[in-house]
Amino acid sequence: RGLLRPYPGCFPSFPRHLVSAPMFAVAVAALAFSPVALRTAVVSRSAAPMMSEGPIARREIFSKVLGSAALLTAAAASAEVDYAGVGYLGGSSTIDVNNANIRVYIKLPGMYPNAAGKLVTNAPYKNAGEMYTKCKFSASETAAVKKYESRFIFLEPKPEYIIDNINNGLYR
Repeated sequence: RGLLRPYPGCFPSFPRHLVSAPMFAVAVAALAFSPVALRTAVVSRSAAPMMSEGPIARREIFSKVLGSAALLTAAAASAEVDYAGVGYLGGSSTIDVNNANIRVYIKLPGMYPNAAGKLVTNAPYKNAGEMYTKCKFSASETAAVKKYESRFIFLEPKPEYIIDNINNGLYR
């Protein structure tokens, strides 16, 4: 099981049960560079009317073998699947001020809509001091923000979340 059974006589010095699929692929690639294979590989008109009548080039055989091997062993792309700070976008008590949507602040009495609007509009911030400087809160807004300041963190802004921080398209 798990072993490829090549055609008879392919590997005369190896027992058939020891030939695996990767070994068979290497052997086929090696045959592409064999002088005997090049002399005997002549394309006939009936088999391939669009191809030339000369022998098949090693480069062509090798590229086809490598192309088929690449198709069979395609690797997964390493992409960022999820934002590491997704828990701070409104799903926990801690809020990432730079990436959170304005709707997160609805849960905090006194913050929405005035203080929350200023927070979201003037983001990103490096720290709380810069937040107060940029936002220019009124006295009542400053009191509301100070009440929840211990719950705020300032992570690196992500463009995927910044674009939707004022209007994420959720309507009632």
